[in-house]
Amino acid sequence: MAASNPGGAMAAEIDEEVNKFRQVQEDLNKTRNDLQIVMGQLAENEMVQQELNLLDVNANIYKMVGPVLIKNTHEDAKDTVSKRLEFISSEKDRLEKKAKDLEEKGVAISKKVQEMQMALQQATAAAVKQIQQQHAAVDVG
Repeated sequence: MAASNPGGAMAAEIDEEVNKFRQVQEDLNKTRNDLQIVMGQLAENEMVQQELNLLDVNANIYKMVGPVLIKNTHEDAKDTVSKRLEFISSEKDRLEKKAKDLEEKGVAISKKVQEMQMALQQATAAAVKQIQQQHAAVDVG
């Protein structure tokens, strides 16, 4: 049927691209949500780092391990927070890049869909014109 109805094949291709666009939008929303979570973790850990910098080196510092508080040295606490900040920052960078890539991919698919829809409209208009010419020729003959 696709061979006898090129408009149907074009419409199916458009539908396929629209589905790709929807999937990209879903992925982008998930990535943005993940990025918000990471940004919250980053802010929280930066605040912890600032608090550690304000503390005296001999201050008692505890970290929670499960339901238990364990004494920790000032240096260990600062190292742990610094490593955590490094990891969170790299995750933030990765998610920002992924979001940017998905946005670009979405724009490209959107443009492609618009072009395909325009081509379908032009093909439809040409088919209508051809049918009108055929009917006019039959009426004259």
